[in-house]
Formats: sequence, C-alpha cells, structure tokens
Amino acid sequence: MKLLTKLPYLVFGFFMMLFGSNFEAHAQTTLEAQLSGSNQVPAITSMANGMVTATLDGNELTVEGSFEGLSSPVATDIAGGAHLHTGMAGENGSVIFPLTITAEGETAGMFEASSNTFTLSDGQVDTLMMRGVYVNIHSENYMGGELRGQLLPESDAYYRSNLSGAFEIPSAKTMASGSLIYELRGDSLFVSGTFSGLMDEFDASIAGGSHLHIGSAGTNGGVAISLNATVSEDNLSGVYYASDNAFELTAEQKTALMDRMVYANIHTLAYAGGELRGQVVPAASTTFFAQLSGSHEVPSVATNAMGAAVLEVHNDTLVVSGSFMGLESAFNTEVGSHLHMANAGQNGGVEVTLDVALDSEMMAGTYNASENMFTLNADQKAALFARNMYVNVHSVDVGSGEIRGQVLGDAAAYFHTNLSGWHQIQPISSSAMGAASIEFMSNGNMILSGGFEGLSSAVATDIAGGGHLHVGEVDANGNVAIPVNISLGESDTTGSFSYSENMFSLSEEQTTALFEEQMYLNIHSADFQSGELRGQVLLASNFAPATPELTSPANDATLSLEGEASTTFEATWDAVSDTNGNDIAYIWQLSTDADFENIVVNANVGSETTFQTNFGTLDGLLGDLGVDVGGSTTVYHRVVATDGSDGAASEPRTANLERGMVTSNEESLNNPTQFGLEQNYPNPFNPTTNITFSLAESSNATLKVYNLLGQEVSTIANGRFSAGQHTVNFDASALSSGIYIYRLEANSQTTTKRMTLIK
Repeated sequence: MKLLTKLPYLVFGFFMMLFGSNFEAHAQTTLEAQLSGSNQVPAITSMANGMVTATLDGNELTVEGSFEGLSSPVATDIAGGAHLHTGMAGENGSVIFPLTITAEGETAGMFEASSNTFTLSDGQVDTLMMRGVYVNIHSENYMGGELRGQLLPESDAYYRSNLSGAFEIPSAKTMASGSLIYELRGDSLFVSGTFSGLMDEFDASIAGGSHLHIGSAGTNGGVAISLNATVSEDNLSGVYYASDNAFELTAEQKTALMDRMVYANIHTLAYAGGELRGQVVPAASTTFFAQLSGSHEVPSVATNAMGAAVLEVHNDTLVVSGSFMGLESAFNTEVGSHLHMANAGQNGGVEVTLDVALDSEMMAGTYNASENMFTLNADQKAALFARNMYVNVHSVDVGSGEIRGQVLGDAAAYFHTNLSGWHQIQPISSSAMGAASIEFMSNGNMILSGGFEGLSSAVATDIAGGGHLHVGEVDANGNVAIPVNISLGESDTTGSFSYSENMFSLSEEQTTALFEEQMYLNIHSADFQSGELRGQVLLASNFAPATPELTSPANDATLSLEGEASTTFEATWDAVSDTNGNDIAYIWQLSTDADFENIVVNANVGSETTFQTNFGTLDGLLGDLGVDVGGSTTVYHRVVATDGSDGAASEPRTANLERGMVTSNEESLNNPTQFGLEQNYPNPFNPTTNITFSLAESSNATLKVYNLLGQEVSTIANGRFSAGQHTVNFDASALSSGIYIYRLEANSQTTTKRMTLIK
C-alpha cells in the first residue's frame, strides 16, 4: 500500500516494463477502448456498444472507431456529444478534447482519423499511459454519458470489475463504489482503477488491504493476488496504478480469470471480510446482477439459502456465471434452474434453462460461464434491460423455487420489499401481493421496478397517483417521500413499476432513510384508501425474522367469559431476533379456522410482546360469530414476527371460549330521550351499516370508530345534534374485515358498542 500524495509521472521506467527494452521515446503506441454503459460512473444499462482505437505517435494522438445502438440521439449540444476525458476507471474527470462524430443516423456514428487527431502535452501523454484517459459518448437520455471506455495499451483481452458492497457475501451496507480494469497480455496481467467513499478506513493490515480472489459470484474464495493500492490520507479512497499492479499469472489463475472465477475485494476496518467487491468480467459487456434469496420468491420463502449471478450481454449473446449454496432440500434436477420473464412481485414463464454444476450433496451449485452462453431474442433482450427477468432455483421441497433474484443493473446497493396487506398499520386482509426492487447508485440516484396484482378494487390514482415511498418505521405510518409511477394493468387492480418511469434523485435525508431501512412502499386502492399493500424497503439480502413462540394462554386452554366487561384478556410471546438486525413488529391473529383463512382479529402491536383486549370485546366477538350465552367455540391464534417485508408465524394454538354473562354499565334505549347507543344494523355488515343514537338534550356529539387496539379509524359524526334519536350511515369501504368498536361521546358521557365488518 502507498499513501496517495501526488501522481507518479516518472513513466519512462513504466514504459520499459510494459513494452520492453526496445521502447523509444517516439515509438508508435496503439491503445483501445471497449465502449459500454457498464463502464460509466455510475454504471448504466444500455444496449449500445462500440470500439475505439487510438494511435499515439510521439505527442500526436489519432482516434478512430465507431458506436451504435444508443437509446436516444447523440447529445450534440454537449460540445458535440463525445470527448476524451481525464480520469481513471471508477472516477469521472474533465474534458481534454472534444471528438468529432461522423453520424450514421441519430444513434450511431464513427470517429474518422482525419477529424480526430490531437497534439498532447507531455503531461497528457503521461496521464494517457497511466490509464487516466477515457472516451465518453453522451446521449439525450444519458447526458452524463451512455457509452464509456478507458483507453488502454493494446492487449489480448480486457476485463472490468465494478465494485459494490452489494456484491459481498454477505452484503456490506455501504455507499462506496469503484471500478478496476484489467489488461491481459500473454500471461501478464495489469490492473488499474479507483475506489472511493468507504464507510470506514482501508485496512492495509489484511495482507495489504485488497486482493484478487478465486471464486464465482455468490461464493467466497481464497486470495490469489495481493493488489497494491495508493490510498488517500483519510484512508477512504484509493488508486491502483498499472505500474504497481503488474502480475504474472499461473495457468490456473489465467483460466479462472477467463472463466469469470476471479473477483476483486477491498477490506476495511468495519468490514474485515470486504466492503467492496466486484467480479471480473469482459470490459466490453453490459453487466447485470441477481442477488438470490428466498425473500425474492413470490410468495417469499423462509430459507437461509443464498447466491448470486452475474449476467453479461455481448450484443445478442448472454453469458451467465455465479453460484448458490445452503438449500434446505436438494436441488430439484427434474425442474432445475432458469431465467424467467416477469418483474419483481410477479411470476413468469421459463425463458432460458441454466446449466448447474452441483456439489455432492446437491445443496449448492455453480453456473459456469462456459456452459451458460445463450442467444437472446429481441423480446428476451428487451425484458432483461427492463428488469423483467429473474433467476430461479428450484429445490425438492419448494418446487416453485426456493431462492430467486431479480436481474438488475450494476449498483452501489440493492433494496427489496414484499408487498402485503398484513404490513399495513393496522393489518388488513387482502389476497393482493407484489414486490419492488431498488437499485441505488453512488451519485444518489435510484431506480425502482416491480409490480403487484390482485387488489380488491382499482388503484386509487386520485391519491397522488396511488403509490408512494413513505418514510416510516415498520410499526408506524409516515409522510410521503416520493410518488411512484404505476403502469396499470387489467381492471386497474394490477400494476407495474416501469424502471424507466421510476428513476429518482434522492435528497441526503431520503438517502439516509433508505440506508437506515426506514422507508416503505404503499399502494392505495379504492376500497382501502389508506393503503391495501405495503412493504418495508430493506437490503435485498434479507432473511425473515426468527420464528416466535406463544407463551400464553396455554394450548387448548378453556376461557370462560364471565363478569365485568373490563376484565383483561392477554396473549403473550417471547421476543425474537432478526439476522439482518432489522426492527421487528408483531402481529397477533385470531381466526375461526386452523388455516387462518377467516381472521377476525389482526392486530399489529409494534415491538410489544403482548396483545391485550377485554372480556367485553371478546363477548361481542362471540355474539357476532353466532355463539349464544352458555355456548362455546374453538378459535385459533398465533403471532407473526415481521420486518415489514418478510415474516415468520408461530405454531398456532387453540383456545376454547365459553360465553357466560358479561356485565356492563351501558344503559338501554327504552327511553329515547336518554343518552344511549343502539347496535348497528345490519351486523355483520359489508360495507355499510346504520347506527342509531339518542341524546337527552341538545349538545355537541361525536361518533367515532376504533380498532381493537383503540386506534381511531373513522369519524362518523362530529357536530351539534338536537335532543332525541338520530341515525347515521357508516361506509367502511376503506377498512378491512374485522371487529370494530364505535363510541358515542356527548355532555361528558360515553358509551360504546362493537360491530363486525365482513368483506
């Protein structure tokens, strides 16, 4: 490791090492730049490609080459649209010379030698030979650049590593980034590039602090080569110069490099196992990444299995490499592993069958690049770039897939959320489901993609579009941070989040909330105006919380409801841990069936390990269920531990409820001039019911509805009413099925009753 104080411009010895003892000061040198969106800082996913060759003769540089397939016309208003910039791989720099494009349509062009010859200063020559110059082509869609390639001395092959904490095993929560490039000439490998923004100091005590390891994506492997970094004074950024990083590869190392079995790793004090990692792939490719876990399955699967895959696109050729491990049942060889076409939150058909090299126990496997090369058709290629493809691994016990990963572009960090009505505050019963993935870039930009289906009613587009990212914890509601753009599907009850319509620039506060996992996605529907689907946005390498266990009441306990209505009923459980350290909320559920298809109480109690209600509420529940006084029924209850995206349910217990005489001090309405409240009619109801109340004298009165946790969910009436009887209509379209309490208050008097909504 070196301390970065100034650039080493003594390049003569460097030239001698690279080009041999026959090097002459004015010898002609050929350099090449492989153009790809993945070489941009930060990386972008573009179908465009190109190649540039530069010839240096003394101080004269001649550039020629071509490009094609830009997503939009060249941004000619940006000094012609193409330039030579100073900057190492992994960093952006200023323009040295504008390049002249000979257009071949709006999205393609050539660089002709006659129009692109420049005289460099000696310092610019030094910078060029240190790998400090790159070609950048700007388009209207990507004003910062859609294609980029580092100018490198002519070699047999070029490779690249985009560095991210998300590529670590396990993932590192960091905004740091970087990029390395590799030149292979014979058995000689030259490495250059940069990293920046480390969350903690570079740790040179770990064998120099950075290395090339042998291992596929998704697997950790041993050190093959120690890299030499020149680090900044604060130890948070660094540069790799080719002059300090020239290595002779063994035959095994060279084969591993070409097989995508080498990765770069940078260690820090906070992340001894590595804060930044990047798989070595060909520099000309556009690369994608899929992080495999049970959380990404639809519906999610509670498993400790994990893995990763890197997907390279070379024109119409797809190359897949990576691995998985820790399956909880054997790999299902009859079904296998595939690329499917669908966005996050939805299942889709098989497009490509992947070849897997399995271990002896069939619980882990590797995708070897040489066995996973495919030709993409136009629809498959478009779906891949649109984030509408995923990798799926099927096991014997989970035939539909035990682990899955949405294929996303290179990013500094990935986040994911599973959408469910259970995650609402308070939970609602809805068969709808969905998911969303987020790619966070080192410049503070993010891309959201995914979808949902099965809403009970149309998306409430009148509520600022119907979908939003909010800032809030797992057990609380919060303010809208970012409106999300929804592309509606059939009957407006399904929808997708197109990546091209959901690119956002985050404020510092929003970025902090995202990385502290204090954001959630909320989808509103006509029936559930406050939200039918919700999910906490968590790091994509998420695992479900540990499974909770009920402690009381005992299984098959008999409870006699007799006496004062205010007598407390309590269910308790032990607190559980979360592998990822996420905040946990608990949901206590009471159902009339063992499969919990008819849940009558669905209460989020936050971090509390107790649910409390009273005999009066339970007595009303039994009445609504048709249990007469003196009768009994068996109910089922359980507790779900959730991080807001994934959950684990306890083993259910039964309780035998006997309905005795529950006393109350509520007054009857025999005299309509008395203060009182009647039972709503009809009851149970869906979705409207009438409520009648009486006042002894003219006064201000409020009639409000609460859930079983005592949280206000609606105000039916609030104003001045005359003495006598009044009837109001209550529309519960925005509420979920369950038991509710309605309360009348007037002249310092209060009375309550219960009602049941069944949808």
